[in-house]
Amino acid sequence: MWHPILISICIVLAITVIVLLVKVVLLERAFKEIGDQVKDHMDGTNSSIFQLSTSNKEARKLANDLNGALQELHAERVFLKDGDKRMKENVTAISHDLRTPLTAINSYVDLLGNETDESKRKEYLERIKDRTSELKDMTGELFKYSVSSDTQYDSQLSNEDIDLKSIIESSLISFYKEFTSKGIDPETDFPSEKVIISGNRKTLMRIFDNVFSNVAKYATSLSVKLTSDGIVTVSNDAPDLTPVQVSKLFDKYYTVTDGTDSTGLGLSIAKDLVGRMDGSISAGLNGGILAITIRFK
Repeated sequence: MWHPILISICIVLAITVIVLLVKVVLLERAFKEIGDQVKDHMDGTNSSIFQLSTSNKEARKLANDLNGALQELHAERVFLKDGDKRMKENVTAISHDLRTPLTAINSYVDLLGNETDESKRKEYLERIKDRTSELKDMTGELFKYSVSSDTQYDSQLSNEDIDLKSIIESSLISFYKEFTSKGIDPETDFPSEKVIISGNRKTLMRIFDNVFSNVAKYATSLSVKLTSDGIVTVSNDAPDLTPVQVSKLFDKYYTVTDGTDSTGLGLSIAKDLVGRMDGSISAGLNGGILAITIRFK
């Protein structure tokens, strides 16, 4: 007969073996669960956490470590995706703006062909030179957008005292050809004295170029008013425009008319640039007249 102590030892050993076997089975199941879930996460689209049916501490520790790494990878993926989106938006915006200096240069070339006054011709040549330089700067800016964030770009803007009236006049002249082809004869109401504000010259030119480009696309009349305290109101006819459409004018990629060559970025860019100068821009509709008001400090 078996000794009672020996029997007890055998029972303990049997229980131990059974417990170990159960643990091994549970560990195998846990690692299989982890392996299956790793496969689900391979494409990077699944951000759900790793979950185990076992209470094994080591297996759960591994799952927690994997969850921590997964969260970091998911955050990095979101960051890169957002960065790629911002990059594409910025490149599209600059590409849109590149057309404006080209349009201005074309207008000045036409003016040169009809101008006999040598001083005026010299003035137009200087403006063509300025616009060519602006075009060169924009292509450089396109590269900067590929390596810099918006905050870094803002830090590169240098402010100076600028005559706002001269900026508006220069921008209006640059659209001479387009306005003429549409029968637009701009009406202006400017103070006799200079209106000095603190800002970036090239940024201001882009703002008004984009606003006047929008007028050239859709309107047949134009009125520009400037007050001595730096408030600019650009008004044009818009008989078919609705209040709902006006509320969306500054939204990216929004266009009033489908099927045009407009990108829907001009006024959106203008709003962004005005904001960078701590100014404000708004639009209102009254009696079929659209009025865009820009306020600078």
